[in-house]
Parts: sequence; structure tokens; C-alpha cells
Amino acid sequence: MSGFIRTTTTALCMIASLAITGCDRPEDPSIESTAPVTETGDQTVTASGPLQAVVRTARGDFTMELQTEAAPISCANFVNLVQRGFFDGQSFYRHSKVIRQVGNPYESDERRWNPGYHLLPEFSPDLRYDRGGMVGLVRVADDVRAPVRPNEFFVTTKPQSERFTFVYPIFAVVTDGQDVVDAIQPDERVLTIELIGDPSTVLSPHADQVRIWNQALDAAPVVPD
Repeated sequence: MSGFIRTTTTALCMIASLAITGCDRPEDPSIESTAPVTETGDQTVTASGPLQAVVRTARGDFTMELQTEAAPISCANFVNLVQRGFFDGQSFYRHSKVIRQVGNPYESDERRWNPGYHLLPEFSPDLRYDRGGMVGLVRVADDVRAPVRPNEFFVTTKPQSERFTFVYPIFAVVTDGQDVVDAIQPDERVLTIELIGDPSTVLSPHADQVRIWNQALDAAPVVPD
């Protein structure tokens, strides 16, 4: 009989303990934060919002939202170049009714700068040139199997879906300032590009690749002033 009492008492204590533990949990699961966090030194920062790039020109600014899920390698490459200040002072040397293109320090179709590496194109069925403001990378050759130049990008001013979609990979979309893009004239320049958001979320997963890119960039030919 005493064994039965001890067993019953133990069971009741376990039930009570579980009930008390359950009382510490919020009834509404939305109270618990599910946002991802990024460790930065001694501080923990909640990651929120898309990664954006604000392109500043003398004419005004335009903002691009990086498509980090659809084109993670292309975005990591772009962010790395921005952090190096690569695009600062460069001109939109290719200019037409359709595109504004920047990223060739020689600023000429006759001579293209070689950063020492190429990228494989990243395509997404959700990203098409069905409107203006699509930001893409150019290929090293006309062959659709050719890699893309990592150092040049262009922004469209109007739909070019049939000509461009699944030919030139898209890595960003203009979300503000398309009127500035449309108004840019030949040889107007990028003053600087400012990143809005946490670039480490894009760079960290590709740290080894970024290191290789930077080694190539450090060894690339210097463009004379």
C-alpha cells in the first residue's frame, strides 16, 4: 500500500510540474519573436527588410532592391564591389532608349575591363524584363551559354521581355527613382552607391568566394586616370 501511495504522489508531482511549466508559455504564439537575428560583436540585431542599394547621381538618386534569394551569388558580388567603392565616379557609358549601363572603367565599347573572374548567370522564372527598372548583368559574349561580367550592370527604361528575359540575368529591381534612371544622359556618373540593410546576410554565406573575387580584383589592371 505504501508503494502505491509513493507512486501516486510522484505522479501528481510530475503533473503539477508540467502544469507550472506550461504557465510560463504565452498563450498567443505571435508574442514570441520569430524574426532572424544576426550576431554583431556583443550585440544581437534583428534582421528586417530587404537589402537595398541607393545609387546616387548628380541628377538624383534611385533605389534598387537586391533579389538575394533569386540571385544570391550575383548579389554577393555586387555588394562586394559596392563596398570596395568600385562604381564610384564611373559613367553610364552605354546609353540607349532601353538601358543605362555602368561598370566599365575604360568607358568604351572598344575596350572592356577584366576583373579577373566571371559569374555564371542566375535566372528566376519570377524575374522578367516585363517593365522598366529591371537591373541585369551583361554577358562576356553573345552566346547564351557565356558567363556574365561581374563588374557591369544595366537598368532598363522600358519592357524588353522578349529580347532580354532568360538571356541577361536579373539581380535587382528599381523600387524608387525610376524617373531618375529614365532621365540619365550619356556619360553622367555614379557619385556613390549606399547599401541599406545588413550586407553580411549576403556576403557571409559566400565568404570563400568573396575572398577569391577580392584577390582577383586586387590583381586586376589599373585604369589610368
